[in-house]
Amino acid sequence: MDGFRPPVGPGARYAPGVTLGLALLLAPGAARAADLPAVGPDDRFRVDIPDFAGAEATSELGSVLLAPPPAGTKWRVEEAPVLDDYDATEAIEALGAEPWHAAGLTGEGVKVAVFDVQWFDTLLWEDELGAYTTHDCQSHRSCDVPMDTLRPRYAFEEGSHGVACAQSIRDIAPGVELYLVRVNGQTTLENAAAWAVREGIDVVSMSMSFFNNSFHDGTGGVNAAVDVLAAGGVLLVNSAGNYATEHWVGDFHDPDGDGDLDFPWGSAYLPVYYGAGTQSVQVAWDQFASCGDTDLDVYIYDRAGNVVGRSEDRQEKDADNCSPVERVRLEAATADWYWIRLVRRAGDASARVSLFARGGDLLYPEPGSVADPASHPSAFTVGAVRADGYLGNDAESFSSRGPTHAGLPKPDIAGPDGFTTAIYGVRGFYGTSAATPAVAAAIALLLSEDPRLTPREAADRLQANAISGRATWEAADGALGAGYARLPAPGAAEVRGCDATGGTRSPAGAAAALAPSLLWLSLIRRRRA
Repeated sequence: MDGFRPPVGPGARYAPGVTLGLALLLAPGAARAADLPAVGPDDRFRVDIPDFAGAEATSELGSVLLAPPPAGTKWRVEEAPVLDDYDATEAIEALGAEPWHAAGLTGEGVKVAVFDVQWFDTLLWEDELGAYTTHDCQSHRSCDVPMDTLRPRYAFEEGSHGVACAQSIRDIAPGVELYLVRVNGQTTLENAAAWAVREGIDVVSMSMSFFNNSFHDGTGGVNAAVDVLAAGGVLLVNSAGNYATEHWVGDFHDPDGDGDLDFPWGSAYLPVYYGAGTQSVQVAWDQFASCGDTDLDVYIYDRAGNVVGRSEDRQEKDADNCSPVERVRLEAATADWYWIRLVRRAGDASARVSLFARGGDLLYPEPGSVADPASHPSAFTVGAVRADGYLGNDAESFSSRGPTHAGLPKPDIAGPDGFTTAIYGVRGFYGTSAATPAVAAAIALLLSEDPRLTPREAADRLQANAISGRATWEAADGALGAGYARLPAPGAAEVRGCDATGGTRSPAGAAAALAPSLLWLSLIRRRRA
């Protein structure tokens, strides 16, 4: 790397010293990480064999281990889910839920489950959550064992993200039957999906993303759990993710044949602005069904040309752990620009590459940042819009943009974030993590008004009633989907679609039902803190 020269200087796009990536906001709590096993989110190993000897957790499809299995057994990293984190008085107003509460429609008879990894920072705030049950899909594949919320197994489970999601649902739909479910990886997600079908859950709210399981195209092991939910009539409402500024996707282009991916701007370096601290880059390419066709490596450089992070895993067809994935962790000494370089070590150059610079801001981000399982066709995927001034706001800058890598329009809808919760207080609950339980709760209100609806039909009804400035013939917005989630007036839920019997409403009936919504929309009140 003699003669290395940064392609851009500081401040080329963002002001020097300003990090635009979103930090995970956790409620205060007693840290227990020192008492937990030294297991990071990438330090567990998945085998597609149930009840494997010494397993940490097992499902009907596979097991999780803390060390690679003996040679000859295929394995891959058991990725921990990533929280899409960034109560809900402001959300209630943004969604238009107040008239529903006044009419006594609060989600009664609707079963809502929250799948999350972080339940272990608090005694679950019983006064805020009301009645609920907990289910531990790590301790037993049945998920019938209650969670011990004082004893996490891994340090990455520390926090109360799940509690904040549950509180948001309880505030907006206080009458739902609430279930809190521990999901900390693919294996526990498989258990949770099977449990939700058995339990007759209507709606699952999950504000988490999984990386490195597929090419974010709706396939792969994590997405198979969504198939189970959909086949069982359970609606997954999933966050789109907060990765809009972190993502790049494109073909491996190497016209000069030197092995480096040449980006469209004519450089082998992708600039990213990182804050100081531990950062990561995750790279995957579209060969999950043909691993070993291409072997890529990843390097990260500081402005002096020093390699500050690298990943040189071998992608070999016959290897037990072949996966078209590279993961890099680096310690950023200072907030500054860094440069990412991708090198082809072996195989062909036909791969399509997806890169997430987690926690950073790319100089040239690309759409397509919706991760798994929000990429699944059956997931009801939610983007984020600031609750204060809701209908006049653009999507949050970080809210992941579609389409997916399979070309599917996502997200499906946008919901409010930045609202107050007991966990996060007045600083607000931000990100698609917050918008997702808000939308799930709105769907529960629709279900409580009309029990004849399936959860998917209720989601379709909310989507049909979304507020959008686009013409009907225009494609869905890459950040907002159908538009801003907004409940119709109670009793007018059928205005933009068909009634519950399948008959189309008459124009006169539609106009009469729409009138209260238009009046209501003109009288939006913003509550000031």
